[in-house]
Amino acid sequence: MSSAKSNARHRLAARIVLYGALLAALAFAVVFSRRTAPAPIFDTSWREVDYEADENVRRLRDLVRIDTTPDTGREIDAARYLAGILEDAGIAVEIEPHEGARANLWAILEGESREALVLHNHLDVEPVRRPEEWAVPPFEGRIEPPWIIGRGVFDMKSVTVAQLAAMLAAAERTAATGLRPSRSLIFLATSSEETGSDPGTRHILANRPELKERFWAVLTEGGVLEATWTNDVKYWGTSFAQKQFLEVTATAPAAVTLERLRADLLSALRTAKPVAVVPEVAAFAAAYGPSRQHPEYRAALAEPDRVLDEPELFDGLPNLLKALFRNEAHPFFVEAASSGGYRLRIVLHVLPGLDADAAAAELLPARLLDGVEIRIHERRGAAHGSPLDHPAYLQLTESLRRRSGVEPDRIGPYLLARYANDARFFRLDGIAAYGFTPFRFLAVDSMTVAGPNEKIALPAFVDGVELYRQVVLDLLDLPPTAGTRLTTGSPGGVAEAAR
Repeated sequence: MSSAKSNARHRLAARIVLYGALLAALAFAVVFSRRTAPAPIFDTSWREVDYEADENVRRLRDLVRIDTTPDTGREIDAARYLAGILEDAGIAVEIEPHEGARANLWAILEGESREALVLHNHLDVEPVRRPEEWAVPPFEGRIEPPWIIGRGVFDMKSVTVAQLAAMLAAAERTAATGLRPSRSLIFLATSSEETGSDPGTRHILANRPELKERFWAVLTEGGVLEATWTNDVKYWGTSFAQKQFLEVTATAPAAVTLERLRADLLSALRTAKPVAVVPEVAAFAAAYGPSRQHPEYRAALAEPDRVLDEPELFDGLPNLLKALFRNEAHPFFVEAASSGGYRLRIVLHVLPGLDADAAAAELLPARLLDGVEIRIHERRGAAHGSPLDHPAYLQLTESLRRRSGVEPDRIGPYLLARYANDARFFRLDGIAAYGFTPFRFLAVDSMTVAGPNEKIALPAFVDGVELYRQVVLDLLDLPPTAGTRLTTGSPGGVAEAAR
């Protein structure tokens, strides 16, 4: 078969997979929606748009074309690319290189106050697993309207470009008006988020006090948008908290020993019971619950204490909601250890505010560990979430309600129950951090994260870049206030918001 025919078949396969997934999402929404609203209508206006002419689409494509995977990628090249755009706009940039072509980058737009809103992103992306399942080269940044496909387009180079555009817009406004914003703005791109953030966010917080002391609030990844269609948003969540995550390595001379442990942990996970309703979960449930279509889910979130007392109510919840009320042990796969024998990676998910060591002892009881050596690595991240009464969160939420056109009661806080990001490190140092997404991406997009054919919808991306710009400018206009840093280890305004 000729190369041209092979490429054509690949393109056809990609379109079948991508459009088939979108049609499946539409069918699901139509069949299972309990609302009385009419079925969603396909918006095909994107067919008339030349997305390659859009400056931010080109920037996203250029950024995706830079391989920044942990083992073979070059974060330093991505940092230099971003630096070039910022410097062309007259913004000074500092790049901090690290071993292995890793890097951090920051740029500061000075405001009337030194306290700064931080736009944080990470330069690295997930590895390319199962490359044979990619319909297009993962680092081509292929534009196949209405999507752009490539490793990192969702996590998190789309947000990086939106933050870059907001930084440039703030600088342009300052140049045009001659007026500095009320507070400063810092664009911060860090290394190695996918592998622990040691040379990235953790290094910045530990070794760059001149930056850290200016951090007023951080916007990073972790926002969630749930929608049955782009014009039918169920819930637009800004993440303010996540579980505590403990990395565990189990080792044994024989693989069968660890396979038995893995099976025991998976069995325990299926039957794990609720242990508490912590303040962060109570605050999230109060805002999130009314958006649920299933009456039992709404009931559980409206009165979360019932979940502890009524086993049948808890058992009827999906796993994502069960995770809000229990600690969990998630085993990965048994593999050969370089030093001999075998190892099993386990991640413990512990509810905010609970004793992580006590939870670890319960999740990994001695009766399951015969012949197994357990090592619990450094516990990384804050025990509590960021406050819901912080001026940055309040302003962000108000801006989103005003500028998005989404019903106000569909916008609120979100708790990440199944994955972690660098917000935990900022919170550990007493800095409020919130995960915000401006994009109306459907589940069909988010399902591709870390897998083959990672993609995002271009119409949602373009609109989201503009929304991010508006929200950031609103935040910069908020007058500086005293006493807005967190007390480490305290949930701040979370408990108050839960009442």
